[in-house]
Amino acid sequence: MEGWYKEFEFFRGRVRFRQPKEHRLSIIEILFLANLKGIRKNYKVADLGAGFGALSILVALKYGCQVWAIERDPQMLSLLEYNTKINNLEKVINIVNVDLRNIKKSGLSAQSFDLVIANPPFYRYTSKGNIYHHERDTTLDDFIKSGSFLLKDGRSFHLLIASNRLIEAIEYMKNSNFGIYSIRIFYPKLEKNAKILHIHALKNLKPELIIEKPLIINEKTGEYTQEVRDILESFL
Repeated sequence: MEGWYKEFEFFRGRVRFRQPKEHRLSIIEILFLANLKGIRKNYKVADLGAGFGALSILVALKYGCQVWAIERDPQMLSLLEYNTKINNLEKVINIVNVDLRNIKKSGLSAQSFDLVIANPPFYRYTSKGNIYHHERDTTLDDFIKSGSFLLKDGRSFHLLIASNRLIEAIEYMKNSNFGIYSIRIFYPKLEKNAKILHIHALKNLKPELIIEKPLIINEKTGEYTQEVRDILESFL
């Protein structure tokens, strides 16, 4: 189905992605990855619902990790395979065709990963809107349960979600034996309400919650703030 995707270069040509026209890498995902904590070189990382592979590839390049990119959509898998190859990461990115709802029957071992990341669809199912941004059959709870199954005790789970699902996410995490370590809220502009937030949780631990300083993405003029410009400049 050529024509439903486009190919772009990022970070001055250091990375190249073939991505769907309706589901592209955004500044939000880059800021999310730049704020990962508890990650070390050569960690075994699981990317839940990896899509076309942007997060998996950027984690591998920035942090030097082995990544298991877990995806089941055939079109996304084809892009994921292409993007892994074009960025010369076949020996670093492990592509796993798995339905997260059946993670325990997938062949992936329980408590075998050092870090898990997830950027699930932001919104519950609806008949309208971008299909990549809305849940169809795999829920936020499915992502969190899968992360708990895969992650070693004491290690980090990082979740990027819409801010209006915070209470829901906290409840799911509690039920899956996660203690929330920190929350960072992303604001489009200082005078705007938040839309996105980053939750960092630890498996089978009960840390004292930290609400981090807000991350403001744009100035009133529409330009990126200095913090965001610094992140983009130093990311890769």
